[in-house]
Amino acid sequence: MNNQTRRLPRLPKRPENGLLAWQATIGFISMVYSPDATLTIKIQPEESKHVWEASIAFGSRHEDVAGRPSLAEALRDLWLELEGKFEVFPSPVEAVRKPANYADDRWIDADTARTLDSLIDLTASVFTADWRLMIVYQALDTPNQRVKMRLFARDNEVAIGGQGPSLREACRSLYRNAAPQYFLNAGRLVGDALE
Repeated sequence: MNNQTRRLPRLPKRPENGLLAWQATIGFISMVYSPDATLTIKIQPEESKHVWEASIAFGSRHEDVAGRPSLAEALRDLWLELEGKFEVFPSPVEAVRKPANYADDRWIDADTARTLDSLIDLTASVFTADWRLMIVYQALDTPNQRVKMRLFARDNEVAIGGQGPSLREACRSLYRNAAPQYFLNAGRLVGDALE
């Protein structure tokens, strides 16, 4: 019997939340399968609530889920959809990145969640039922361009973007760029209410 201890290779650290795991997954797909890998998230009003959809595209592959009540559910279901049709991670070492098995409150960090929720609440209060926010993530070499956000409102009359190295920074960039439209359209709401 051999009494020597075998050293197992150390597994990479699991991403802290599901969104970071998705970003790591997009990075892996970009390196291994197709450099055009893109994660897209959309939020829009439907009746008295917000609905989320998420999609992933790379090469000729496209998977999406729609009509989910939360970001967590959209990202979780998108992974299940992709994993059921395509083996992303061929080994357990790479699979530590996979965006799965996160609790509902672990899909996005608290600071980013507050910033995103504030942007959604402001957008919903100003544009009521005619708006859509879109978030796009790509594993680009230029960090400031990795996360792009777009606001579409008033039957696409309003179309404004922002970008940054993280979702939180992209939210802030979009808010700065869209502030005049928020102000103008909030004024329209007040004017309409007074008529």
